[in-house]
Amino acid sequence: MRVIVLLTDFGLDDHYVGVLHAVLLREAPGVQRIDLSHGTPPGDLWHASFLLRSAWDHLPADAVVLAVVDPGVGSERRAVAVEIGKRWLVAPDNGLAMVAGLPSSGIILDTVPMGLPEPSATFHGRDLFAPAAARLARGAKPDELGEALEPASLVPCPLPEPRVEGDHVQGVIQHVDRFGNLVTNLPGSMAGTGCQLRAGWRRITHNVRTYAEGRNGEAVCLVGSSGFLEISVPGGSAAELLTLAVGDPVELLPAETAAP
Repeated sequence: MRVIVLLTDFGLDDHYVGVLHAVLLREAPGVQRIDLSHGTPPGDLWHASFLLRSAWDHLPADAVVLAVVDPGVGSERRAVAVEIGKRWLVAPDNGLAMVAGLPSSGIILDTVPMGLPEPSATFHGRDLFAPAAARLARGAKPDELGEALEPASLVPCPLPEPRVEGDHVQGVIQHVDRFGNLVTNLPGSMAGTGCQLRAGWRRITHNVRTYAEGRNGEAVCLVGSSGFLEISVPGGSAAELLTLAVGDPVELLPAETAAP
């Protein structure tokens, strides 16, 4: 049986996460589950997409990923399951299904072929997504869950891509972690020797390999564990020092044009 990985914005104060686990165990007894995160801010598709994209390559190769961040629950948005490599991703069609690239195939989830009652208008995670994920985990065929979809019709991932403009690269802060590190959308591979970042009112000129190499209180640039350039302040918070947040622009400057 496949492992199921859960990502939601349900938090841990209510019963929602526990109910998801209960449904998964009812539909696929003994299934192994991994809680990736339930701390996504309510309805924050950007945050959820970043977490899922950062974790994707480290998940079990044949996992079923259940991603329920669904501000459009009960609306006309589609409920889908898509195949990416050997994994299945079960999610609303609101950008989450495209986080890891264009799927090779997919289905529009339907309660009728699954033999499920009409789902609640407000809790598709319990009544539709979790049963579908459980069935995929135990080896159900895709056509037992609904009709095929055209992958190119899926809503694009909300995370922006960097823009190359001459010898500069324009990007954004795409995530602020709990340590106050500012994770950009600039791949570390774009950073040449001696390059600098312009972020807010500062240029970050000190490039380091580890957080410990910077001086306390100094903004430094490094390639973080997700493979993107990060701005960090050892002993402090880069978000607070630079007063930057998700969506704020950054610019990567080559060494030869990076003089103040």
